[in-house]
Amino acid sequence: MSTTTNTLLKPVITVLYLNLAISFVLAALTFLLKNNILDYQVANLPGIGTMTPADAASSRRTLADILWIRPISVLLISVIYVRLASRLHLGRRRTYIRVLVIAVAGFLALAYLVASAQFPMWMRVGQVVQALVLLGLLFAVTRRDVRNHFSSGKPAPTTV
Repeated sequence: MSTTTNTLLKPVITVLYLNLAISFVLAALTFLLKNNILDYQVANLPGIGTMTPADAASSRRTLADILWIRPISVLLISVIYVRLASRLHLGRRRTYIRVLVIAVAGFLALAYLVASAQFPMWMRVGQVVQALVLLGLLFAVTRRDVRNHFSSGKPAPTTV
């Protein structure tokens, strides 16, 4: 792996890990403040005023089960991110495409979460920050020199 490749990919890998760090922080806050989040979600359920206490409790349990998706998904995603970061240095176009997909899909998913207002304001602020970082990742991977490094017209660099 050459110094040029390291210099070229450093911004991409840095932003990739920054996004992962924000994910860890939001996952930890989700775990620590789960009751705060659940209170917000239950209070903002459509028709909460007409629900029976049993229905409200059932909805809260369902929302609590769904809330665990974020911490669990962050653990899985961290393995993928570490692997992607190490494979970017190999110059494989498939890895480049995966990073592009992560940036676009992650941004769209966060934009949906922010717009849907399913979480308290403090969490939406974190989601906006993370969405901006993903836009930065998209910018970093679509720079001309990075695109050229992963272009399909050239062979992948060999490692010694």
